[in-house]
Amino acid sequence: MTNRNAQSCDILVVGTGYYAEIMLADLAATARTAITVVIGGRNVERMKWLVEACRARAVNFGSPASFSSVELDSTSSAALAEGIRRVKPRIVVQSASAQSPWKVDIADSEWSTLVAKAGFGLTLAFNSLLAFRTATALKQIGDGTIFVNTCYPDGVNQVLAQAGLPITTGVGNVGIFSSVIGGRLPFEQRRDLRVLAHHRHIVEWRKPGAERAGAPVRAWIGDTELSDIDDFTRDIRLPYRELNMISAANAVPVLLALAGEGARRAHVPGPHGKGGGYPVMVDPSGVRLDLPSSITEAEAVAWNRQFEEVDGVSIRDGRVIYADRVGSLLATYSPELAKGFAVTDVEEAAADLDVLRAKLTA
Repeated sequence: MTNRNAQSCDILVVGTGYYAEIMLADLAATARTAITVVIGGRNVERMKWLVEACRARAVNFGSPASFSSVELDSTSSAALAEGIRRVKPRIVVQSASAQSPWKVDIADSEWSTLVAKAGFGLTLAFNSLLAFRTATALKQIGDGTIFVNTCYPDGVNQVLAQAGLPITTGVGNVGIFSSVIGGRLPFEQRRDLRVLAHHRHIVEWRKPGAERAGAPVRAWIGDTELSDIDDFTRDIRLPYRELNMISAANAVPVLLALAGEGARRAHVPGPHGKGGGYPVMVDPSGVRLDLPSSITEAEAVAWNRQFEEVDGVSIRDGRVIYADRVGSLLATYSPELAKGFAVTDVEEAAADLDVLRAKLTA
């Protein structure tokens, strides 16, 4: 495990929301080594409860994992760096965002209706904001900390990488599909499952099966592709907030492997800033692609990119570019917003978009 002389904790989870709650609860239940987990945020009472609950769960499941908390100020990268230095984590997990996905899933405002029409990519600046600050803080600290982002990693991780900021991987999204598909396979086939999927597939799988659009998720057993995967899963309709029961749980084996509990195959979005989701191998050094022999890395990346148009946004050559239809929608409110933004201008882009969000939710 981690050298305690160099690091004071194994995992720092930044954020105290529902996604973080499930990750933490499952870490407490499944860790089999004495990992140290610190919960970071600004809500002291919420953190206090999460620490007590996770300690209790560790007792219930016989886990040696330990839990504590630290107050973090996320209003700037400098303030975050100060807090992160106090706990010296080996792994930082970003689980706080300036835009909850659940608040735009229900069309109860003009803002949520706009996001539904445009695609979730419209919220990229909001989802990037806090991750951008944390990644900037880690770059300032400069000790090689592993950075894991849970917030729209299919898009956000591209922003971070193209801005020259550290990003190891995302979690969730593609892991939903590998978990659900794996649950329908015989046990002996599950460890050989490899899946390619994009964030956009979540939107499609919320529809009745016959209404799904676009290229389906791809899956292989070893190097053999499953040709009937869409028919195999057509009866599945994904929920909204409750989906965290799978998505957040999927993060836990990745975090445990990064923390030193043994290398394993997993499925992650945005590894090293790539768009979309991929099969990977995970160990304490990080993640590396684990693709079937029938598809190259370039082909897998290109396959994932085809979904960016319908998700509403792409990131190319250091710039966030809205799809034409999204740009047209935004232009009716603000021609400047419709132009997109440079990946280094996340703070300004989020502030400008927040003006529109406030107006449309008033």
